[in-house]
Amino acid sequence: MKIVVARKTDLKEIPDVVIRLDIAWKLFLPNSFGRIPNKGNDRDFMSLTNFLWNELGKFSGRLRNDLPEKLWIMVPDLDEAGFRYVERIASMWSDEVVQYQVPGDSSPVEKEAWISPTTDVFSDKSLFPEEEALTLNEPEGTTRYLMPLLGMGRAFMRTYWIGKDSTYSRLHSHSAVDEYYLVLSGQGTLRTGAKEVSVKPGTLISKPTGPDMTSQFIADRGEELKILDIEVWPDATRTAKDLVYYPDHNEVLLRGIGWSNSLPYESIMSARDLDENYDLGYTRNEDGSWSPKDVPGMKRREK
Repeated sequence: MKIVVARKTDLKEIPDVVIRLDIAWKLFLPNSFGRIPNKGNDRDFMSLTNFLWNELGKFSGRLRNDLPEKLWIMVPDLDEAGFRYVERIASMWSDEVVQYQVPGDSSPVEKEAWISPTTDVFSDKSLFPEEEALTLNEPEGTTRYLMPLLGMGRAFMRTYWIGKDSTYSRLHSHSAVDEYYLVLSGQGTLRTGAKEVSVKPGTLISKPTGPDMTSQFIADRGEELKILDIEVWPDATRTAKDLVYYPDHNEVLLRGIGWSNSLPYESIMSARDLDENYDLGYTRNEDGSWSPKDVPGMKRREK
């Protein structure tokens, strides 16, 4: 099956089998219409990519024998980075991807546009336009988001430079996200729990969920650190609820769809009292104490 990426303005009529990414882009990214936000973890951008990914799945697939001859993706007026982003995603679903062009008053042409599902994490030079668009320069370092250019799987990947004598993130752990790091260049220190470990190019760090392992990189060896960071989420949309613990700051973050809260670590209390009084009516107070309460179907807790 051939996938054709075309601007709406270049088409005289709407094709029969088409993904209306021009409409979706305006809905998901009204403030950056026609261009890629430079944060690959931008929630609206990920939602747009997930829409495109799911729509491609309705019409495409290598284990199908009922595919249409041609699938069109109608896009807004995109720059080169935007076109290549769409073509990268489409190339994971088909071996034949073309960009439909109408050069002036000439006849339409189809330009080969298939892009391999690869990127060079060691070099930050000679980046493709879509890779440049997803590179964010900040005082603490440079982040290059590899997602969603590599698809909408459960893994989220990025590389980042940590400037000398600085860090990229807090010491932290996750409850729903497995995280793995690979040191690409430079030397520094990994803080994990109460331990400190020296790291160098080739060091692979594992931080699976379960033991509440914490991690933080410090570029304290007189040079920059470059890290490949890979997060593995329970879901491809990365909307799962995740409890993040920051021991240095004594804070707990509740993030995810329906969550956006933080609380001091000392507010966490044992579940023992809840378990022992599960069938009784009461309400929990802010200081952790309880007060009797009439709860339908339960006896009132008195002690």
